[in-house]
Amino acid sequence: MTQTISDTLGAGDTAVGAPLHCGEPMTLRETSYTGSSYGMISQAPAGFDVELVWACSCGFQLSHEEPAELAHPLPPALRRVAAAAADLESMQWHLDQLTGELESAVLQAADAGAAIVDIAEAAHLQPGEVQQLASGRHFLVDAS
Repeated sequence: MTQTISDTLGAGDTAVGAPLHCGEPMTLRETSYTGSSYGMISQAPAGFDVELVWACSCGFQLSHEEPAELAHPLPPALRRVAAAAADLESMQWHLDQLTGELESAVLQAADAGAAIVDIAEAAHLQPGEVQQLASGRHFLVDAS
């Protein structure tokens, strides 16, 4: 079933009941493509309804027509466990992104000629960890 956002929501209601992904409410939006067993195909020409999806800024999409309860038919206590696990996964994904950004910044500082001791102090790392990062032999796991 396809419909327009205005058929589904009133003005200013896009955040009401929005599912969470990556720790933030998802945005309901119209798609220009619809899925098929062969990948993505162009949507019908203008004048036809479009598919609505909940979209996260990371690219994850969820059909707005599937109630969350149907996706995980669990009792309330286990739904809380599943929700906590999903939140943790989102935070781990975010941590991976930030870790990559830190690794890149450390490498750029090293390439720019910054002293390892200065980079380590700025990043709150040990100089040995910065040397490993700068040599490309080690991916940062713990920045504490």
